[in-house]
Amino acid sequence: MTDMTNPTTDENFERVCTLEEVPEHMPRRVQYKGRGVLICRDGDELFAVDEVCPHENESMKRGVIFDGEIICPHHQYRFDLKTGRCNQRCAALQTYRLEVIDEEIWLGI
Repeated sequence: MTDMTNPTTDENFERVCTLEEVPEHMPRRVQYKGRGVLICRDGDELFAVDEVCPHENESMKRGVIFDGEIICPHHQYRFDLKTGRCNQRCAALQTYRLEVIDEEIWLGI
């Protein structure tokens, strides 16, 4: 963890899935505070971004994870998993804090 916050006791964090449930190169859709969020595994790194592409409000749950980006399956826009920035003229994706504790994934804002 990067700070002293313990996700298991912090009300801004929620347990959303296990590490085992997140495949390589494909996002895992979860619910966080009423929103669809994608948990993305790229090698040994995990990221969390909004599910909906801001370009045309389409779900990216069938997107592909490659080289630090998620590629939208509808129009191939690429979004940086760390920053949420798009490679085209498009709004960025919301990113979320993610912590792994005992093989469980916790999301926060």
